[in-house]
Amino acid sequence: MMNIWHPENFHGNKKNKFFEGWYFKQTSSQKDYVFAVIPGVSIGEDSHAFIQIIDNRNFSKYYRFKFEDFRFSNKPFSVSIDKNYFSLESLSLDTEYIKANLYFRELKPWPVKLLSPGAMGFFGFFNFLECYHGILSFNHMVTGNVVVEGKNIDFENGNGYIEKDWGTSFPKSWIWASSNNFDNSDASFTLSIANVPFGRSYFVGFIIGFYLNGMIYQFTTYNGARIFNLRIEDNAIYLRVERGKLSIDIKMFKGGGSFLLAPRNGDMVGRIEESLNSNIEVTFKSKGSVLYAGKGINAGLEVVGDIIEDIRNSKSKRISLV
Repeated sequence: MMNIWHPENFHGNKKNKFFEGWYFKQTSSQKDYVFAVIPGVSIGEDSHAFIQIIDNRNFSKYYRFKFEDFRFSNKPFSVSIDKNYFSLESLSLDTEYIKANLYFRELKPWPVKLLSPGAMGFFGFFNFLECYHGILSFNHMVTGNVVVEGKNIDFENGNGYIEKDWGTSFPKSWIWASSNNFDNSDASFTLSIANVPFGRSYFVGFIIGFYLNGMIYQFTTYNGARIFNLRIEDNAIYLRVERGKLSIDIKMFKGGGSFLLAPRNGDMVGRIEESLNSNIEVTFKSKGSVLYAGKGINAGLEVVGDIIEDIRNSKSKRISLV
């Protein structure tokens, strides 16, 4: 029960048809190299531990391990898979493609409150949802050593992003994006719009967070926010989100990507494409006055399934299309 207020922790002890994965994304000091590593566990017909790696050079690899190679601690949180280690303070990665020893500080997580345990809000209390989502750090400092194919890459002044997912399956359709490499700013942005099964029906929910100057601005299904004029055109996505006096105009442009495996009933049998070469442009306003306008590079971006059709069929009052 206490894990509800600790989204970073492992939630799958003694569960079947279950997956859990932690997403660590790191950007080099020069902003020219980005890689994400996803340690996780699949519990189902083919139970095993795994590590997925993807980078902005369009490399992608799924490393499979015995289920017994997965070890965890929740006090404090850490995960080990064979010789690889992950926590909110550091990671150690040892593969033939990339080797890394990195340290994190000054994490900026989505706030966890008594009645709103993280990015899911009060939906985090429901125990029947298909997929749960946690944002463990919008942005943080990264230092250490990274060697890719035998070549050292400067990470002494890098930055990072951490999130996670757990449950039985990924949604039927979704849009996901994140960037924390914005023009002349500590601005960081994350977005998820997804089909959420709910009883015998479904709704399309969204979680959008924007970090700027020490503040996290939240736009979600459960806090009264609304999305306007959502449209997808080829490799571009456009929308506007509003909550009270605040608004963000968002433009996302998808770059080349690589494939990752995704969970279905606990088993890693789905296949999706993710780009780490995308761009996100945001214009953040309060009462119509621009507080920030800029472009985020090295953005992660996924568009899976037909989210537009699902929004139409759901007759959502929180999301309007063009």
